[in-house]
Amino acid sequence: MDYFQTSGLLINILTMLVAVGSSCISYLVYKESTYPDVIVYLEQNNEVKTVLNIVIKNIGKSAAKDVTFSFNENTFKNSLPNGEYSALTKGALVSGIPFLAPGSCRILRLGNFADSKKILGDHKIRVTTTFRKANSKNPFAKNITNESYIELLSLARVDASDNSNEKKIAENLARIEKALLNIKTQH
Repeated sequence: MDYFQTSGLLINILTMLVAVGSSCISYLVYKESTYPDVIVYLEQNNEVKTVLNIVIKNIGKSAAKDVTFSFNENTFKNSLPNGEYSALTKGALVSGIPFLAPGSCRILRLGNFADSKKILGDHKIRVTTTFRKANSKNPFAKNITNESYIELLSLARVDASDNSNEKKIAENLARIEKALLNIKTQH
């Protein structure tokens, strides 16, 4: 009888340890999923496919505050002297973002591929983003650091043709106008 009681006690203790361990893991997963996650990437402009944008986006579940950016080199030293590419020398990438809500983004127009290549070159640029969780109840909360990369080579052969709805509507209106002119000249 003593043997059964001891083995039952050991099984209960083991079950309790498994339950406590799984609760700790669940809490850590929950806690991690509630943090902000700010990334920086390059994409084609939706309206003008030949123009590239730098996108800063919070893909996390919480707001980020005091968002700052640093780069692995002085990337924007080659910005054009006539004032173009002010997004690279002024604005969010330089001064930072005080508050970035979850799901929100800042889109900075970079320019066309050829001019962007003059600025960024052929190598990938590491962007280190540092921020804090907004509305954190922890007074000792640490900065969160995230790394993203901006690079042009993956966009080198991407289709940049304009297949927008506006262009299709304009083409159809031109055809209708041509057909109406033909009808008018026949009568």
